[in-house]
Amino acid sequence: MAKDDAVAAGKRETKGRGVDVVIESAGSASAFRITTEAVRPGGQVIWLGKIDVNSDVSFRWGSLMQEKRIRRVSYGNARPRRDFPLLARAYLDGSLMLDDLISCRIKLEEINEGFAALKRGETIRSVIMFD
Repeated sequence: MAKDDAVAAGKRETKGRGVDVVIESAGSASAFRITTEAVRPGGQVIWLGKIDVNSDVSFRWGSLMQEKRIRRVSYGNARPRRDFPLLARAYLDGSLMLDDLISCRIKLEEINEGFAALKRGETIRSVIMFD
């Protein structure tokens, strides 16, 4: 969907107001800009996606007005030192079913085909198995 289409769709569905919350999770510099255009005054933008830390992201200054809240979130606000061991323990205990989230397992030498399958939309999460 083109930038103008996404912003226009949000305005159309909200009778011109703009959307309450916009979440960017792909890590696209152009999408970061679109989020600030699509969210309503007083709305909230949440950036989950990551881009190269040396990359520039530009915005139309007017799109940042009217008390829009922008949050940059890493790891879902988890505290890695505390939370990652808890998650690992839950997986090992069988209460966190991570294996159900894996689309396929591939060998390192199959990585190019794995990327191609991802691009074709045939898989979402592949795990590389090292022998």
